[in-house]
Amino acid sequence: MPLNSTISENAIIQFNNDFHVRLQQKTSRLRPYVKVVPMKGKAMAYDGLGTVELEELNGRYAPVEFTEIEHSRRKITKARFGATLPIDDTDIEERLNDPSSDYADALAYAAMRKFDKVVVSAMFADVVTGEDFTTSVTFANDGGLTVDATAGLTYEKLLEICQNFIDNEVGNDMDVRFVMGITGDEHTDLMSEMELTSGDYSRQYVVDKGYITMANGIELVRFAANGAGGATSVLPVSGGVRTTFCMAENAIQVAVARQWRVKVQPRNDIYDTTQIQITGVLGAVRTEGKLIQKVTTTD
Repeated sequence: MPLNSTISENAIIQFNNDFHVRLQQKTSRLRPYVKVVPMKGKAMAYDGLGTVELEELNGRYAPVEFTEIEHSRRKITKARFGATLPIDDTDIEERLNDPSSDYADALAYAAMRKFDKVVVSAMFADVVTGEDFTTSVTFANDGGLTVDATAGLTYEKLLEICQNFIDNEVGNDMDVRFVMGITGDEHTDLMSEMELTSGDYSRQYVVDKGYITMANGIELVRFAANGAGGATSVLPVSGGVRTTFCMAENAIQVAVARQWRVKVQPRNDIYDTTQIQITGVLGAVRTEGKLIQKVTTTD
């Protein structure tokens, strides 16, 4: 058999089946818990209002006195994200199907992870405030609290988190959802807590299910530890310490200037090459520090 025929046959055998896109995060897991708004222009402001207290009115025809209410303005700066994958025509010719859709799926998964990374980054980032955005406020000075769970995420630590929210009047009206990001380490810690797994305390039957999805009224969202398949982890790790979070819903506002756009384009400057490109523009800001707690665990 001629050499060229052998090479061609081997190529067809090697690329005969569909691509297996490596297991990875395929959806945005935090989108249900944040507020997403459209954004136009280079930057956008999130405006918030403070609390109001009523005064006792003495006597008839009490004079009107205006009550002060705090106005807060926080800057949302947009950023553009994207990635481009090339496809050589040879790859298409040597397969029984066009790999373009598989490439597009891989890019779409990356976009979903990027959305969650933008949200997590905004949780603890400094916030630029003021009428002209001249004041920078840190997470701690914004009312954000940190819970040290480096010795293990225990039932007692969850109680501490809940107490912090209660004392800061977060969720006391009973109509607020809470969410916490965890990895396998934190999941294992929680599955070891009798108060969360025993039928004497809970009716979730998490041992039978194999996963715990809620603890102390907090919904748990799982992320890979240190990323999967080479992807950067959504939950950052530094010096062996993982930074995760517990937040009330709508603690983050995400402004989307442009939805994710996927294009398949010929590359006329490169022989026999097509590119698949994804781009999107978004930004995020913390709405109020006390709505989020930083939770540090051990990687």
